[in-house]
Amino acid sequence: MFYDEEQFFRGGEFDEEIEQLKETLKKSVRKEVLDELEKLRAENKELQGIKANFEKIKRDYEDKKRECDRVMFDAESKAKRARLSEIMEQHKLFLYSPGKRQAYKAKCDKCDRWRQVKVPLPSGRVVEDRCSCYETEWLYFPEQQMIYEIADRSREIISWYKKCGKNPEGYFLLDTCSTVPKFIVDHNVPFEEIPEDKPVFFTTWEECEAYCKYLSPEKTEYLYNQDGSLIKQEAENE
Repeated sequence: MFYDEEQFFRGGEFDEEIEQLKETLKKSVRKEVLDELEKLRAENKELQGIKANFEKIKRDYEDKKRECDRVMFDAESKAKRARLSEIMEQHKLFLYSPGKRQAYKAKCDKCDRWRQVKVPLPSGRVVEDRCSCYETEWLYFPEQQMIYEIADRSREIISWYKKCGKNPEGYFLLDTCSTVPKFIVDHNVPFEEIPEDKPVFFTTWEECEAYCKYLSPEKTEYLYNQDGSLIKQEAENE
């Protein structure tokens, strides 16, 4: 029996079915891959949204945590300052010290509050000049000092503090450390024995005022501020 090889190996219906099957498989696989890719894209988009939301939640948490820490710190600081103020109130003292001020003679009625007068010039211009009552001296006046004193039992060492700020829970700063006789005078030290280069405090306004007059003798006419108000009255009201 004779076989025609060319006819035997020539494509037929079977080959066409194979090609169709291959094409069908390609389309099926491609669709499956595309569907899977689309699914992965959707999942990735969802995950990105979850990640972004998670980062926002994390930032909000950190912000709230910092705010909570700040509030707690402020509350603790306020409580400590309140307790410190309560303790320091038991050691509060009112003393008086000589304060140096520029003092004027009595003001006349020809000048303004700055003791300036207007002077017309021959050219017609008007200039300002100091009034004849503008005479000054540096004098001493008593000033009230509120301090907080912490001392050891022997009272050899004393720490003085001053309060800063107007709030009840203000801060206290160390002002001076000294021994009592060196700075505080309580009718027990003659004025001539008080060193002028040391800070000095008196227990009464009257004694401090007498010491200020001792430091500024024969200058009793210089009792006014620049605007004409009495310095003495101003100091007593402080």
